[in-house]
Amino acid sequence: MHYRRLFTVIAVLAFLSLPASAQDGPGLFHRLLDKFGQPTAGLDPNAVYQPAARWSFALTGDLRQAGTSQDRNFKTAMYNLDEYGNLEIDEIPVVINSSLRGSVDKAIGFQVGYGKLNLALSKRFHGEGSNSSFSFDYLSAGSGISVQYFKLSHEVAYDLIFGDESYPLYTIYSDVTNEPGQMRAFIVDAFYAYNQRTFAYSAAYKGNVLQRRSAGSWVFGGKLILSDFIIDPDEIIAAWSGGQARQSSAQVSFGGGYSLNLVALHRQPYGDKEKGLRNLTFNVTGIPMVTLFNQFTVTSYEAKDSGFVPSGKDVMNGKLLLNYMARFGVGYTHDLYTFNLSASSDNFAYRGTSSIVYQGVSNDEVDTSGKFFRWNVSLRLCKHF
Repeated sequence: MHYRRLFTVIAVLAFLSLPASAQDGPGLFHRLLDKFGQPTAGLDPNAVYQPAARWSFALTGDLRQAGTSQDRNFKTAMYNLDEYGNLEIDEIPVVINSSLRGSVDKAIGFQVGYGKLNLALSKRFHGEGSNSSFSFDYLSAGSGISVQYFKLSHEVAYDLIFGDESYPLYTIYSDVTNEPGQMRAFIVDAFYAYNQRTFAYSAAYKGNVLQRRSAGSWVFGGKLILSDFIIDPDEIIAAWSGGQARQSSAQVSFGGGYSLNLVALHRQPYGDKEKGLRNLTFNVTGIPMVTLFNQFTVTSYEAKDSGFVPSGKDVMNGKLLLNYMARFGVGYTHDLYTFNLSASSDNFAYRGTSSIVYQGVSNDEVDTSGKFFRWNVSLRLCKHF
């Protein structure tokens, strides 16, 4: 599916690049390239070197892991008769945990770009389940936006803890799903650096602009996560949860932090096609983020003759939480070649009160918490043309 999307995008861009006629001048795509290939205005040339915009092609190798987990705590009523025949009602604590934690995957991919624009495709080639991603980004010296879609498929581990150690029927049941769970996520990241004169965030990650001397900047960041976590409604964990087998989430986060570029080496080019250009830059970025909007919709299913069909939805608005994004990168440029090594980590948690149908009884006071995590270590080998 990702390959078809990529070929479709390339075909559309190629079509846009054609002029309507010889007299019409450059096509829309060429005009867009000219616009996005222009140097960033306001940068100090003594602090940041901006090579001419070029086409680029890169091969990537990734080591990465992603996953999601959820804990639900609530109490259920148990009815018993005492020795005198009187009805007793006991509230028994119940905990249901689930976790889709992908294996540490190795992935390969490629990137095609021009100036500040970049398209990338990456797919797992070794490991359990499946893990693939597609992304588009616009990255200038002091601002940028990245749009990513990734899909992860892996078995889901779960636990049911009924009662506690003091309860006679205390039970712990642990297992994994028969069919792999599916997690799909659409993620938009945006950032803005306040130092728009002597700082180039992309220097260590892309090489379209290069830092000549060390500099840093306070940065503002935003993140949007739209995700789906799906299991087979026929799994035991879905039956425990009253048929709940799909969770859709929408999270919006904003925050501020600091990004620092440390330049270990820089030599200006002395010939055509950046001949003699040398640069070695390190970057460290950290951005704490507050999740202001955190909504989760759980869909329940019931069995019919035609199969499982949706039977109801429950919406939970998560509480305000502090999350974070951290990134490290090193970039080395040699003439028209750029080599990048980067590492990133994203952790976004949620907490709130949701509903569940357990043993045929609806409970609207379920303490629900969970998190989404992803980390990635990437090697990028790029040639500019």
